[in-house]
Amino acid sequence: MDKIILYDENNQEVCFKIVSTFGVDDKDYAALEPLNDDFIVIFEMIKNKGEIIFKSIDNQEELKEIADIYEKMEREQNGCRTTKKDIRKE
Repeated sequence: MDKIILYDENNQEVCFKIVSTFGVDDKDYAALEPLNDDFIVIFEMIKNKGEIIFKSIDNQEELKEIADIYEKMEREQNGCRTTKKDIRKE
């Protein structure tokens, strides 16, 4: 299980488990789960000079579209079971 540490709006460390990475059109995304919570957040992954930057998705329409794609991928990979996690929580 890969883990990363990101900083929240208060500059506090938050440790995440990387659940999945996937591409949609010309963008890459990561589904992350905070280690102490039971929900998924999705970030856009931007590659910049050998580093990966995790950018929050501020556009709610884009977030809904990406969340729907992620949920569909998860259902297909898990034999059409519904996912118990709400990935729209932030």
